[in-house]
Amino acid sequence: MQELELLLDELGLAMGADEVEVTDYNKVENGYIHHTRVPVYVAGLAIRMPYFAMKRFPKFTFINMIQKRPSMDETEVCALALICGAEVTPPFWGNPEPFGKFLWEIIDRYDLGAFFERVEERNRYGSPGDHFLMRPRGFDWTVSWEPIPDVLKKWRSDYRKATPVRQLMAMTVLHLYNSNPDWMKHISKKWHAVDGIAILRDQGALADWAKLYALYPGW
Repeated sequence: MQELELLLDELGLAMGADEVEVTDYNKVENGYIHHTRVPVYVAGLAIRMPYFAMKRFPKFTFINMIQKRPSMDETEVCALALICGAEVTPPFWGNPEPFGKFLWEIIDRYDLGAFFERVEERNRYGSPGDHFLMRPRGFDWTVSWEPIPDVLKKWRSDYRKATPVRQLMAMTVLHLYNSNPDWMKHISKKWHAVDGIAILRDQGALADWAKLYALYPGW
């Protein structure tokens, strides 16, 4: 816990009785932020002072936040989870079972079955992580991995009709699976990270999102 407190203090933040608080406005506005701590900063400020997060990182999108996950260490990830109200226990990297189990809970809880499917073949490397059996719909995963145009068209149609929370959760799963920024083109996914965090929080989904984000063990 001391490491988490020190990290948050470096960003001008601290955990209050109920949620994150700003403790040093100079650090918030002007302090150095290492790139792997930007998600922690943005998550904290999205809750308390979203204007400052947008001012310092005007182009930091929700997808950018997801793509930062593989570079973050355990202290940074735990700090973000704490800010968002999620309970997690390291280790994360190379510990696939908790993530695999929770991933399927998220797909079920947020009705993401239109976007992701379960394949039957076991992972070729013998990993126990159940997430290795998850695939985005719209591709022939059995043989060629080629796109299936009609299925992808339906994917995009279902996505456009989905609520913002379901869209954000789908994008989180999709970009943890494949961090290529061009993955799954022709769909809107340009929320600012602050807006994404605000939507998740307002809809009571922030802790679920942060737990999924934190548990990520690599794919």
